[in-house]
Amino acid sequence: MDDFFQLHHVERSQEKGLKRSILLAILVSLCIFCVELFGGLQSGSIALVADAGHIITDAIALSLSFIAVILAARKPNSTFSFGYYRIEILTSLLNSILIFGISFYIFYEALERFQNQKEILSFHMVFYSSAGIVLNLISAWILFRFSSENINIKSAYVHVLSDLLSTAGVLLGSILIYFTNWNWIDPLISILISILILRSAWGIFRESVGVLLESSPATFEIPHILEHVAKIPGVARIADYHFWAITRGVYACTLRLGVVDFKNANEIVLEANRILKSEFGIDYVTVQCETGDTTERIANLSVVDSHGMQNHSHHHGHHHHH
Repeated sequence: MDDFFQLHHVERSQEKGLKRSILLAILVSLCIFCVELFGGLQSGSIALVADAGHIITDAIALSLSFIAVILAARKPNSTFSFGYYRIEILTSLLNSILIFGISFYIFYEALERFQNQKEILSFHMVFYSSAGIVLNLISAWILFRFSSENINIKSAYVHVLSDLLSTAGVLLGSILIYFTNWNWIDPLISILISILILRSAWGIFRESVGVLLESSPATFEIPHILEHVAKIPGVARIADYHFWAITRGVYACTLRLGVVDFKNANEIVLEANRILKSEFGIDYVTVQCETGDTTERIANLSVVDSHGMQNHSHHHGHHHHH
């Protein structure tokens, strides 16, 4: 039984490098956290402390991604026939909610700071925020290489980019405060940063929810795909279809094709698979051929509900002949 599912397991490329990169990025995040927290406490800048808080959620997000990658690599089985890819989407959803939380927190902190302005050692602030930027760039570079093929790495990468922006904001602010003594610059920049973070979180949130709701992948033009399939010789009509994403970059579809007759059913199935896999990059393809008469009879079948109740029982007889 296991071998049966091995055939269907979609191998993700660069799995090993991916794990190593996430671990490296987690370590870098923890370094940034220590540097900025120490710097914030030393310079009296709440911006640096808030940024350190921002970074620690980054480390949490990366750890979630790490767990997801390990689980996603597990082979499918009879219970989880598509494997554990969806865990990736769930962690991604959690990540985005986490990012929402951070941005609201930064916003709140900034408003607080407008009211109670404190003296800031701006030179220390410049030094520590510069160190934060250098480390953030290293982290972003590590994650960037994988960000396009894994939604978790994408969300972690977006995290790091928003950190980079916020740290850059802190650096800019500290330079301005150093020359002007305008302490209100600090919270103002924080507010702008939190808006940026919200935008990125919304994108990840929308994508994750779309996958969980089994919506058709945004990258697919379904009518365009169906047009190609309908042109296959011998296909009379498309009786039914479903397109969905198992996770980001792993797609599935089922098709019921009305055929004129079964003479070339095998060619039709093969050609439909070729179009869907080789032209549109769909990993899991199921094609069913049926004649008009069958389509009608299938439509008239009754579905058993959860209590085993049904209207017509005649189509159930064959189950007893194992």
